[in-house]
Amino acid sequence: MKVFDYDKIRATMLKGPRVTSLLKHFENIAAGTSQAPTQSVYATSDFLSKSNEYREYHSVFQRNIGTFYQHLCASIPFFIEEQCRIGVALQRLAKHRLKDEKNPFTYYETSSADGTNARTLAEYSQGMIRTLTDSPNPANGENFHRFCQHSYSDIYIGPFVDITPKYISARNDRPYLKYGFDVIYENTTFQMYDPNRKAQIAYVKRVLKSDGLMIFCEKLINPVRDEYERREYIKDNLFKPHYFTKADIDQKVSQILEEMEQCQVTLDELVDSISYHFKYAYMIWNSTNFYELVASNDQSNLQKFISFLGEHYVPAPFLCEEVLVKPLL
Repeated sequence: MKVFDYDKIRATMLKGPRVTSLLKHFENIAAGTSQAPTQSVYATSDFLSKSNEYREYHSVFQRNIGTFYQHLCASIPFFIEEQCRIGVALQRLAKHRLKDEKNPFTYYETSSADGTNARTLAEYSQGMIRTLTDSPNPANGENFHRFCQHSYSDIYIGPFVDITPKYISARNDRPYLKYGFDVIYENTTFQMYDPNRKAQIAYVKRVLKSDGLMIFCEKLINPVRDEYERREYIKDNLFKPHYFTKADIDQKVSQILEEMEQCQVTLDELVDSISYHFKYAYMIWNSTNFYELVASNDQSNLQKFISFLGEHYVPAPFLCEEVLVKPLL
């Protein structure tokens, strides 16, 4: 097993676009002065009609949604539906796992803007799940504190590389964190820093419990360039115009997406990096060039989570995988 130089990984991440060239762009989005959706984003009635749990979760989500997260949900087709699906499944998993646990179920979402979904998850579970998020942008911290109406969630203002074993062990106000996290959700984070997924996973995995789950939500590059562009066209012409002007869509392509693309990886590359660290993994979601994968070294815990997942909601032509929920390792 390779020995990773965590100080070197940290130094590399701190040179990444997210905390250098793109930092101001993301601060403007978080402050609402750039790339603001023209209308609010709501889950479709077709999705919400599938479950009372989805309707309740979505209601809490709407109370918690911050400025940046409005932008995120307006940028990724049917992402808000997926946040509800994942949230309900995690609440079910926490309820199952806590039968024999004294400490709360812990959840860390990397670089998750104003922490909308983490705050929703904590509120929806009534504190059964305690959450931590981070963001390098102060405006996201302001949104977090403006919307958070409970004591079950925290935010750290700074880059994700600051969330280390030393950090969680020093949180005397949250002593349960010293055991690590039951779930880590990488929320479109790694693609903003560097393409070395193996090293990034190694860095973050240190704060994951040995039987924990790690969920990866990433925009992936496609080895067939024409297919990548086809999916981008679908997203930019059939979904985003509901929420953004053409000028905003074009501006994001030139200011953010072109640079972010340099840090994206293919699905095969991501699976290869995951397989270095975990024994089991599933693909669980796809929407245009966006994917979700979940991995663990505990097969029964992973399969229990998969069993709690409801049916995905991504209609054609946004769903680009013939078989969506499937084992990859």
